[in-house]
Amino acid sequence: MQARHISAISHALGVLVIVIGFMFPVSAAHASWLDRVKEIYELPENMQQIQKDYEATKQQLEEQKDKLSETIRHSQETESKLLQQNETLQKENQLLQERLKTMEQVALDKEKRNRKITNMIIAAVLLVVLYFILGRVFRYVVWRRQKRHMR
Repeated sequence: MQARHISAISHALGVLVIVIGFMFPVSAAHASWLDRVKEIYELPENMQQIQKDYEATKQQLEEQKDKLSETIRHSQETESKLLQQNETLQKENQLLQERLKTMEQVALDKEKRNRKITNMIIAAVLLVVLYFILGRVFRYVVWRRQKRHMR
């Protein structure tokens, strides 16, 4: 009787498992244990590929870092050269401005001197003309006096 009882219980359990299996179906197929073992053995190969990719990326990053450092150094050198050129050009500009001021002053002095010379020449010419005119007037006056005295 016990054997029947155990057999009935195992039958009931089997039916219960089948019913539950139909009520709650498995949503996705699971990989078998063989596939998991294969994945474990393939994992080092994947890790090696990931490691290679990491090293390549790291090397590219180092190269880019070196290029960036070189570019920064080059730009700093260029900036330094440009600042030196700017300083040199400012000094040259200042010298040229001083020369220009000196030349303008020389031109003004020359213009003043020329104006003085012109005024002196005009004054001399006017004095000569005035001398001749006064000489004629004086002769005329003397001639008139002599003519009056003669009468």
